[in-house]
Amino acid sequence: MTARALIYSIHRMEGWWKAVGDALGYDEAVVLTDRRGCGDRWVTNDFYRAYRRLRRDKATASPLLSEADVADVIARCRVLRWLPKARAAAMALAMAEAMERVLEEVRPVVALGFPIDSYVSDVLARRARAHGVPYYELTASPLPDMCMLMHRGRLITAKAQPEPALVEARIREIADPLFTPSYVQGQAAYTPMRFIKTLGYFRLRALYFKVWSWLVNDPLNLHYLDAQPSLGHKAKWRDMRIVGMIDADWQARIEAFPRDRRVFFGLQLLPEASIDYWLDDLDLVRHEDALVELARGLTAAGYVVVVKDHPLQFGFRQTELIEALRSLPNVVIVPYEVSGNAVLAMCGVSVTATGTLGLQAGLLGNRSVVCEAYYVGSDDDFIVLRSWDDLAALPERLDLTGEPADLRARQGRTIAHLLQGSFDADFFSFQKFDPSDPNPAAAELGRRLGQRLRQLGPDGEDWHRRELPPGGGNHEGSPLR
Repeated sequence: MTARALIYSIHRMEGWWKAVGDALGYDEAVVLTDRRGCGDRWVTNDFYRAYRRLRRDKATASPLLSEADVADVIARCRVLRWLPKARAAAMALAMAEAMERVLEEVRPVVALGFPIDSYVSDVLARRARAHGVPYYELTASPLPDMCMLMHRGRLITAKAQPEPALVEARIREIADPLFTPSYVQGQAAYTPMRFIKTLGYFRLRALYFKVWSWLVNDPLNLHYLDAQPSLGHKAKWRDMRIVGMIDADWQARIEAFPRDRRVFFGLQLLPEASIDYWLDDLDLVRHEDALVELARGLTAAGYVVVVKDHPLQFGFRQTELIEALRSLPNVVIVPYEVSGNAVLAMCGVSVTATGTLGLQAGLLGNRSVVCEAYYVGSDDDFIVLRSWDDLAALPERLDLTGEPADLRARQGRTIAHLLQGSFDADFFSFQKFDPSDPNPAAAELGRRLGQRLRQLGPDGEDWHRRELPPGGGNHEGSPLR
């Protein structure tokens, strides 16, 4: 039997993935895309053939996806949820047929890609699971110069415990209050002119993609649709008023409360791009509604909520969330220029969905509130939100949760867990990657990734079957079923 790896590549990453795939150590690596003519094979033609038939038949389900599955796929995708229901359903079902054909013809022993952030990779992962093929999501580890594998937010860990000396070295590195994740860029001026330039550029880009999608006969391609300003979550020109919503006296307002009553809301970069696929409870996928509900309960309980937007969201964030938060008493909006680490150090509580700040908060001894399936590990060290009902109970849980009895032990557990799920490799070898002159780090990543996949796969520790056996999930249509 030929051992093949199936790799799903997003836009313009197929050359890098090919270099990684060729070094994995499998008999063959097949790079799959949703763009005609890109990669080793693409789903485009199969998708449109199925889509036209399904749309004509007004299909709402198929042998591959039930109605509940389709509803779940649509609810999680930041593009499909804004489209007419019939069109979105036909797209989900058509993608399932296209991916099914790929899986039947390629017959991979493993499937992988970047973290699931759209219906395309979501459907591929669902169909791979139905075939018993483990699906891995590769991303940068919070630990510098390392990569990690996840599945829907869950860290895929090896059984072996890391050496204590390595744990101690990493604690000193990442628990430093000045630590900054490797993907965070330097600060810049956040002015109305910058907002205009940012939104203007992306409006022109959207227009170009719209025209281009018709020229290449691919109007339903996710990459082109995701750029369109008609999607309900996209920023509008009126959102330029965000620059006037910052509290000039933010520091004094925060200092009016004791540190243990300060709650840091670190807003993420496009949270729906990851959290939508981490959570099982679809109510919590309404991320912004959940934040407002949390803020309402916390401020009523005597906490101050300190809101800091992600710097890369400037020009993309709608003001409705900020307005809803500002309408509540004791909510402070911090300037974009202030680092998240600085605000984190000021607050005794952190509420995050994804990202490194929630991890750092826990390592610093703060009460850190995170979503279900967040990769940091133990419920003993983090306050985990699993359902909408957990939101109302949070103030009481915070009041009952004190500082860790042994901070070093907490740090050790958290870092050891991350090390179990991380391996040395340069994730950012894709930057400025040139297939004609490939960065050797990409092949080295592939070699180490291949070793990791075999260690954790069905012929090794079989992580997927051990940790995510069939029949999981709390509702019909859950991807964990």
